[in-house]
Amino acid sequence: MLERSSKDAETEAQPHGLLAAFKAGGEAIDPYLIAFTIISSFLIVMAASKMRIFQLWSDFLNSTLLLKFMTYPLVFSGLFILFGLLFRTYLWFQYKPETLAEGEDIDWPLVSVIIPAFNEEETVGQTVDSVMDSNYPRERIEVICVNDGSTDLTLHHMRNARRKYGESVRVIHFVKNQGKRRALYSGFKSARGKYVVSVDSDSKIGRNALRNVLLPLIRDPEVGAVAGRVGVLNEKESFLTRMMTVRYGISFDFGRAYQSVYGTVFTCPGALTAYRRSVLRKFMRDWANQMFLGVPCTYGEDRALTTNVLRQGYLTKYQSNAVVYTKVPPTISGMNRMYLRWTRSMIRESILFAQFMFGPYRDTNRWLPVFDFIFLNILYPFQVVSIMLLAYAFVVNPLFLLRQMAFLIMVSFLLSMYYLKTNRSLTFIYGIPYGMITAFLLWWITPYAAVTMKNRSWMTK
Repeated sequence: MLERSSKDAETEAQPHGLLAAFKAGGEAIDPYLIAFTIISSFLIVMAASKMRIFQLWSDFLNSTLLLKFMTYPLVFSGLFILFGLLFRTYLWFQYKPETLAEGEDIDWPLVSVIIPAFNEEETVGQTVDSVMDSNYPRERIEVICVNDGSTDLTLHHMRNARRKYGESVRVIHFVKNQGKRRALYSGFKSARGKYVVSVDSDSKIGRNALRNVLLPLIRDPEVGAVAGRVGVLNEKESFLTRMMTVRYGISFDFGRAYQSVYGTVFTCPGALTAYRRSVLRKFMRDWANQMFLGVPCTYGEDRALTTNVLRQGYLTKYQSNAVVYTKVPPTISGMNRMYLRWTRSMIRESILFAQFMFGPYRDTNRWLPVFDFIFLNILYPFQVVSIMLLAYAFVVNPLFLLRQMAFLIMVSFLLSMYYLKTNRSLTFIYGIPYGMITAFLLWWITPYAAVTMKNRSWMTK
């Protein structure tokens, strides 16, 4: 069930939890959080020095000729990652979502909201309700529900929504399941609005989401797509969903926020993204029939849409005040399937982006995406090599690994500060175990995704 209330949706991205009490108003808290981050970083460096982390690494890497050879690429990669993180943090502090100015009057255009669904009988009706209950003018909303061959009561609930809201809701029915990409394509073709918004059928949008996600498109003709902020609907379901809440928070309020500053959000999520329909028409058919390694692409439709928008020379932006709440997997197996789907599309679209990122695909903001692309793609090899070295070090000197684990916990604590800044909630502490899981238990996903790229499953059911 979609258990978050409408009152929760109205608060959207507002701070919550105990630390909200320290907010003095506006961005007044930010200097304190910045200072806290700097002090935390200093303490971590001091702790690393006290624990002889750097000295242990130096002794270990100088213990054999092979390890000595590996020292230079490791040090270079480490420094590059550190510089990249600092630079991304600098961009992050420049980010601010667009908002309506006091007294500003906008003639809101017709918007088409596409909701594809496959066996979502428990949630699809409430998803439609959340769209229609938003503060966007109802007469300017058309909802297109696409039933992708569901075998449960999804179609029944869609037709109930049609009866409830009349001509504002249309229903497209596939007799057989064709996949999310085909469902979206059908909705895009049927859309009449100047702008098109995708919303997942297991999600619920915030009251201000439609207005806020459309603002950059309305104000700037160079913007082709705008990503919303995805929050976790079932945060309290399990320990894993609490960790995923922090992961989502960092991914959106840090990752997409700094990317938005230079106009290249690499993935605009299917859960909530607004597109300029005139841009979609330029590549919609090719996107729907996309092939990779000789097989049709059935996953990663949102990442592929974003790549195509960028290829057309348009900017992609992020609005942290356009919030959608979605369900995340409460189990490890479900999380692994989700990450596999994401990673496969990331690999595919990274290859495709690399083919045009050095070309004149647009006039401005071309080189920061290249730097960020290189930064993001150097992280994984560095992680794998580091894990291999730690495994070897454990055999040689178990105490070495134990000290590294303690140091990684401190680093995870520091990275969780990004979540603390934007959410001001003590739940940031869940970022620490998530950081450890990412470092040691999820490294296999990228190579496995690479060798199973031809897998065509939607992987959500």
